Amino acid sequence: MYFLQKLLSGESYGRDTHVFAPNVALDEEKLSEVADCGRVICGKCSDVVRNSASGRGIDVYEIMRDEKFLAVNSRLTAEGALMLMLEHSLISISDARVLVMGFGRMGAAVARLMNKLEISLDVATNGSSRPAYAFAERVVPLEGFDFAPYDVIINTVPYPIVKDSELLTMRETVVYIDLASSPAVNLEYAKYLGLDADIYPALPAKVCPLGAARAMRDYISEVTK
Repeated sequence: MYFLQKLLSGESYGRDTHVFAPNVALDEEKLSEVADCGRVICGKCSDVVRNSASGRGIDVYEIMRDEKFLAVNSRLTAEGALMLMLEHSLISISDARVLVMGFGRMGAAVARLMNKLEISLDVATNGSSRPAYAFAERVVPLEGFDFAPYDVIINTVPYPIVKDSELLTMRETVVYIDLASSPAVNLEYAKYLGLDADIYPALPAKVCPLGAARAMRDYISEVTK
């Protein structure tokens, strides 16, 4: 948000405008800070808050529902995942075998980047395997996990899908990177096992803050023009 403030310095919007980070959900408390007939840009909000805003003439723009922003955000997140791989992996990424869990927008962005770097890659998905085979050597189901072959595991599925017993198949040197809003594994148990496993929310803002700020600026310019 620091870089976004600098990028928006000197801009005038004609009415009370509040901008929140993409990972922030608008609630009634934050909405109370906005003047009637104002404007709010946030990550998401509930129907209740949206209706409350509408009753006060406040326009709400949810950046995490914008396809163009989400595409850029996924690309930046994928780059962040690569940086984490380089930082945490004990082997060269050119020698690593990677598993990407999930093949939605985020999973596809990660797989595309890994493919460009010619990194050995498998994808786990319950969707159609055909798109994933454009980037992966193998496509496996999102169930019955055997993590033994992998040096790096990158999750993009936002709900628990991995059994604790399946964590025992992970290598001691594995790097587990969770990019979802909630982890697919029991992180507490994974850390108890001594694994390098963690969740990394809002990754673009942490690893490429200027790029993330530019994406937000472009969205704000689009909805306020």
